[in-house]
Amino acid sequence: MDTPRTSLPARLGRAIVSLVRRALAWRFGLTAAQESTQAILHAVPDAIVSFDMRGHAVLVSPAAVSVLGHDPANDNFPDLHELLPGIDIAEAERRTLGGVYMRASRSHVARFEATARRVDGTAFPADVSLSRVKSRGTVRYTLVLRDITEQRMTFSMLNLYSRALDCTSNGVVISDMSMPGQPVFYANPAFHRITGYGPDEVIGRNCSLLQRHDTDQPELTQLRTAIAEGRDCTVVLRNYRRDGSLFFNELAIAPVKAPDGSVPHYVGVLNDVTERERTRIAIAERSARLNAVFDLSPDGFVVFNPEGHWVYSNRAFLAMTGWERPDEGQVLTLSEFDGRFTRLCDVAQPPATVRDALARQDETVETITLSMPQHRVLARVVRQQVGGNGETILFYRDVTHETEVDRMKSEFLTTAAHELRTPMVSVFGFTELLLNRPVSEERRRDMLQTIHRQASLLISMVNELLDLARIEARQGKDLQREACSLGALLRHATAPFATDDGRHPLRLELAHENAQLWVDPEKTHRVFTNVLSNAIKYSPDGGEVTVSTLSGSLGGQAAVGVRVTDRGIGMTPAQLERVCERFYRADPSGNIPGTGLGMSLVKEITELQGGSVDIESRAGAGTAVTLWWPVMQASRADGGRSAPVPLQALEDAPERLNVA
Repeated sequence: MDTPRTSLPARLGRAIVSLVRRALAWRFGLTAAQESTQAILHAVPDAIVSFDMRGHAVLVSPAAVSVLGHDPANDNFPDLHELLPGIDIAEAERRTLGGVYMRASRSHVARFEATARRVDGTAFPADVSLSRVKSRGTVRYTLVLRDITEQRMTFSMLNLYSRALDCTSNGVVISDMSMPGQPVFYANPAFHRITGYGPDEVIGRNCSLLQRHDTDQPELTQLRTAIAEGRDCTVVLRNYRRDGSLFFNELAIAPVKAPDGSVPHYVGVLNDVTERERTRIAIAERSARLNAVFDLSPDGFVVFNPEGHWVYSNRAFLAMTGWERPDEGQVLTLSEFDGRFTRLCDVAQPPATVRDALARQDETVETITLSMPQHRVLARVVRQQVGGNGETILFYRDVTHETEVDRMKSEFLTTAAHELRTPMVSVFGFTELLLNRPVSEERRRDMLQTIHRQASLLISMVNELLDLARIEARQGKDLQREACSLGALLRHATAPFATDDGRHPLRLELAHENAQLWVDPEKTHRVFTNVLSNAIKYSPDGGEVTVSTLSGSLGGQAAVGVRVTDRGIGMTPAQLERVCERFYRADPSGNIPGTGLGMSLVKEITELQGGSVDIESRAGAGTAVTLWWPVMQASRADGGRSAPVPLQALEDAPERLNVA
């Protein structure tokens, strides 16, 4: 409180100083507020423009210059209705007063979207906030404008993507990998159409519900590994619809990575490939069947692609030629194939090249004779798949056996006709002579003996032919097999030959007389007598004939061999190779009687009863024929049928019997 002594000027001076201090403080505060406001205006990215009651701009933020394209050097900033066509002061008044009243700032605010215009006249969508403030009788309008062009484009693209996902025929799901169980939070309509699961049934659940019980699929391991490594993957899975029906799902997954490299989401695309997989499986099964047919086929197949490169050959062809399958990546052309194949053929009969065969276009069956790796006769057909993809297919059939059968048939007919004609001529000639000319009793008797001998030969030949025909037709079904003692069979067969005139002494060495054979006794007797007869006939100079037995095996089963050895004319290797052919005779001179069918019958009957025939011979040194028979033992349990016996059971003490 001033004292009475203080003069009026002093008090007035102090008051002025106080007022000046307050004015300076207000000015400094106002400057700070302006600087703060300017800083805020510079930081805000939205355009801020303040208009007076006439719609003229009185304050423009720096962002407004860049957003609206205004030149800072030009003071002629557009009015409100120029920035927002259709929004003048009257419209601004109406909208703000009808907007929200902000009690704190005592202002009216209206929010809306409009089409704004830049200084150059370019229109753009904008998010508008227009406020009205009245202070001391003066109304100001503040416009906050945000360019939403990019936002609109982004929204439009998102809407386009969403519509595309809704329209696609493939199922699309998005899983949240950050949540436990990695649940699905989006599934498009195609997913529901493919699987039958509605949105309420799949959202919040894992896609493993499509596997059900079928979880033992290697593709699931591939899928889990890809997810663990954060990479994409495509697999084909067996999945099940809501109704339990199976469908094949070609599932492609891809990670959606965050800026930090983590994978918060995975997108999965489902493609129902059931028909494709069923077709693929059907094709694979058909291919497997065809491959099995080709692999098991005795006929050879070779395939060349349209470029003329070898792409396939089956095992039968490789066996025919002795070739090995080309290594993967190795190219064998048609020309190289022809060269290699020709080198296997008989040089006197070179085959036509594949290209020459194709040029004929008639699929002629060619006969090719191979000399390597062994003699074979092949029938070849060449075809080009003109209606397909142009592949060339070679077909080879081994007709060696058929060719040999045809040759043997021709020889058989020729030989049979000759062998039948020779005795028939004798019978006819001598009969005609007896009918037309008188002959002495001695001469007549000699002729009748010749006729009888030739007729017997004819009957024997016809019987043997009938036997062979019956054996071939019945394949052993007419055999009356029973358990027979080997000793009894041999003694019965050798008895007629024991009364020989002494030029062919018969020696028996029966080491296995008690061995039991399961054979037809009548047919087996025929076998033994045929072999013994040949041994004597083909020993014209005489000599001992030995019948012996020995131990052996057939297919792992105990067997006994009956060996008939002579010291006759023997055979060359060429004769030995053909000795069991029908009508073949080692002595073609005709001096030794016979039909040439005996050894054929021996082989047929022996093999039909499970045995085999071994023949050893040397020209001028005799022949040894060994007949091997499985040894059987009579069994009461099976009504007299037989059972195999071990080899040691045949080690009986040998019995030697000389028959002079």
